[in-house]
Order: sequence, then structure tokens, then C-alpha cells
Amino acid sequence: MRLVFEDEHSRAIKTKEKIKFHSFSSYYLIIITARVKSEKQLGDQTTDDEDLTVKIDGKLFPKLQSSALIDSPAAFSGGKLHNLSKTVYFLTFLKGENHTLLLETDKTPGIATFDGLQVFTLNPVERLTFDPKIKAEDGDRRPWITFVLDNLPLKSIALSLTYSRRKKDSDDVKIKIDNRIQGSLISTIKHVLWRFVGSLLSISTPTKTETQLFTINQSEGLHYVEVDADRMPTLEKVILDFGKELSFPKDIPTIENPKWTNNFYDDTEVIILARAIYGEAGGESKEAKIGVGWAIRNRVVDSKNRWGKTFHAVILEPLQYEPFNDPNKDVFKKITNPPLDNSLENNAWQDSYESALAIILDQVKDPTMGANHFLSKDLNHLPDWVDQKKLTVEIGNTRFYKL
Repeated sequence: MRLVFEDEHSRAIKTKEKIKFHSFSSYYLIIITARVKSEKQLGDQTTDDEDLTVKIDGKLFPKLQSSALIDSPAAFSGGKLHNLSKTVYFLTFLKGENHTLLLETDKTPGIATFDGLQVFTLNPVERLTFDPKIKAEDGDRRPWITFVLDNLPLKSIALSLTYSRRKKDSDDVKIKIDNRIQGSLISTIKHVLWRFVGSLLSISTPTKTETQLFTINQSEGLHYVEVDADRMPTLEKVILDFGKELSFPKDIPTIENPKWTNNFYDDTEVIILARAIYGEAGGESKEAKIGVGWAIRNRVVDSKNRWGKTFHAVILEPLQYEPFNDPNKDVFKKITNPPLDNSLENNAWQDSYESALAIILDQVKDPTMGANHFLSKDLNHLPDWVDQKKLTVEIGNTRFYKL
């Protein structure tokens, strides 16, 4: 996962608020935390609870088998939350560069509270693992965390939680998947709806961290995994198994069909890095291709953020990488529509893509010793930035420099 946008400015939502961020075509994990008040908390003149709904690039997240957004698992309901914090994890595919989250409340401006937002890009993996480490605010039984899978399959989900036996009222956790409560493993009427029950822990060991696996086997669609909390449990770890490696929509360039859409932000990270490697080192060895890709990656992860935080930002920076500079040149035409009917070019493209994927997935080590610049040995005139003291390694026909 790569963090591409964050908003930690807690504030009141004034009827509607749009939050915009710029990125590229990718699967995303979007985490929103907010709180809303009940009718009683809003005052004597109020006759309804407060609700807050979320739309992402126009996508709606209604109740299952309904068009209603209010009281959806993806929304925030004051009648259930009573101003306690809830976090919603949206997993969805977003296309292009510009993205908008619309937060909308149904009550008087300046009441609903937005606590924070994080946006991560995801690789098209088969299994997603992350460690939220979220502790519930102390309160009575209410929604706490929801996972929203938008047009995705779900084979299973494993949840690791820490919960405790406490005086008077202990931690409890309820799990609901697509409206179906995952009944208690304890066959008592009192606990049948709650999957993790703190009062059943022993006095000698009052706190327990436990992992449970829920097998769903659902095909692509809208799916909700809801986690309700009583008192203060902690969600430690989540493993989402999609049952297969996620695939991209048909209108997104792929290794088999890399033709440019006239917008590089329709490219995934792997595709745009593959284009850069193919243009810069298509005729070079696989090791040289990996070196070029790593030199670009080293700019992305630069601690001083001198070039940009994403592969798109780094690669598309004007005048940085020659293949992207002039649409009229043959190299630009080649990287935007690789001639795959030519066996040599097809092999060069395949190697470039495989190198890009391995670099992004951390499957190959950096052969450049941290370089962030490179150039061909064939150049007659060296650019001004060249400092031979900064040379790290030569791979084939390419010299690498760390500036």
C-alpha cells in the first residue's frame, strides 16, 4: 500500500463538503473516520438523528437490495453512533487523475464531525493484509468499523481483535457480513449475537487477542463487513482474501494491451513505470531495465521529496525522461503503443513490464546502489548535472548516479 493523500484536519461538515485528491488509475483503500449525533444530543428542537453519507467519484454505497444511502453500513448514523467515532474502509477501483469524495449531512450545518481521511493505492493482489490497530472509544453497543468492497469478490476475511473482561461491562464484538450476523461460537442466548465476548474470559487472564476466519465465497459485487463494538476492543489485523488476483477494468492499459488512452493517469503504476523502462532501456539487458526502474523508484521514495511521491509524478515531470518529452518523436509513439507484433519489441516490452512489477512489489533488490539518475554511455555531450564522483555503478550501456 502507498499513502497518496491524507487529511487529518478535524472539522464540522457544513451540509456538503468535497474533498479532492489527485492520483492515477488504481485500486484504492480509502479510510474515513467521522462521528454524528443522535436526536437527543442535537437538542429539544430536533426531531431526527443526524446522518452523514459518502460518495466517491459519484459512486453510491446504499443498503444491500436497496437504494437508500441513509443508515447504510457505509454511512454514519447518529441514532446508532451517539457521537462516537466510526471508521469506514472503502476498497474500490478509481480511474484517472482527479478524484472527489463528497461528504453530505442531512442536518443543520456545522454539526457532523469529520475526524480524518487516508487514501492508499493498492497493487492488484489476491490477498490484502493490514494492521489498523484501532481501539474503540469507550461506549455502549454501536457500529465501529465497516469494510466496503465495491465491485470486488470476497473469499474470506480474517479479523484479529484484542478484547477484555472488565468490571460491570466487558468488551464485546459483533460481526455482520452482507447483513448476516456471524453467530457466537457460544451457544447461550445472552451471547448468541456477539462473536467476541469479554465477560467469558477468565479473571486470571482478562485480556485476549484472538483471530477468527470468516469464509464468505462471494462473487464480485458490493459487500459489507460490519464490526460493532461494546466498550473498548482493539482491531489488530485484517486479512482480506479475494480468492483471485484482482483484475483491472477493460478500458485500463495492461501488459497485453498497453495502447495509450491519451491520458497517462489512466495508466496504473506498473504500466507507466513499464513505459519508462521500455523507452529508456528497451534494448538493454534485464538487469539494466531493473536498474532504470530502481533509479526512478529511488526518486519516488526520496526522503526529501525532491521529485514527487508517486511514479506518475516523477515520470511525468517535464523534461525528466526523454521518451515522454515530445509526442512527435518515434520513442514517444513507441512507448504509447508498443509494436507487439515485432518479436524483439514484444520481448523488450514484456521484460520492461516484468521489471516494473518486480520493482513495485519489492521482489528485486536495487542494483544501482541508490542511484536516482542515469544516462547512456553513448552520449557525446554530458548534461550539466553529471558528477563523476556520484557515479554508483555501470550496468551494460547505462551509468547510474546518486545525487
